[in-house]
Amino acid sequence: MSAPLMEVRGLSKAFGKVVTARNIDLAFQAGELTSIIGPNGAGKSTFINMMSGSLAVDAGAILFLGRDVTRLPIHERVGLGLCRSFQVVNVFPGLTVFENVEIPVLVAAKRATRFFAPRAREAQAHEAVREVLERVGLAARAEVKASELSHGDQRLLEVAVALAARPKLLFLDEPTAGMNPVERVEILKHIRRLNQEGGTTFIIVEHDMDIVFSLSDRVVVLHRGDVICDGPPAHVQCDPQVRECYLGEEVA
Repeated sequence: MSAPLMEVRGLSKAFGKVVTARNIDLAFQAGELTSIIGPNGAGKSTFINMMSGSLAVDAGAILFLGRDVTRLPIHERVGLGLCRSFQVVNVFPGLTVFENVEIPVLVAAKRATRFFAPRAREAQAHEAVREVLERVGLAARAEVKASELSHGDQRLLEVAVALAARPKLLFLDEPTAGMNPVERVEILKHIRRLNQEGGTTFIIVEHDMDIVFSLSDRVVVLHRGDVICDGPPAHVQCDPQVRECYLGEEVA
């Protein structure tokens, strides 16, 4: 097996007496779509926050592409290809779809001082924007303001913004939150396809078990800061500890 894309060793975090990560050891391979699940308070968001750099670790190490990034700030991790989305939609509502994606494209191209230049002057960057929008299925809505999109399309736009930074690993925190069933199916179709296309590996935090077990190559289960199960969806569904701590009748 090739070297992992990302690896955590002995990762630990506590808030007072509440332990949200306890000596976690995990490795993630490129191209493997992983879901992280667990009940409220299991430590899922804490884990993503530590991976992305928005929360300092108490102990342990985070390695990305073989490099220790444990103490790197967020912007340096993004520069290496480690990005994330959030539970709450995080786009610029007053800008168009195109303009939202244009910002990270220009930043990645080190031309951040030229936001919204005439498109003829930034042909290469604007072609990159159009390619990203094609990938997520929003090309036809490029000139629509983000505030006018449906909730599902706003979540897709957030994925597009993250992809524009050219991530090698992208964490999605509850990507289907607040969506209706039709929107959930649509965004999952895009996530699966984008992961299969290669270039970006996805790790998602999700509560909907139908989504988790239909989408994932691998499922990691957290409970009170511990990894209690890790493996293919069929293995996790049958694990007695997972059933007792979390899934219960949902997989009966």
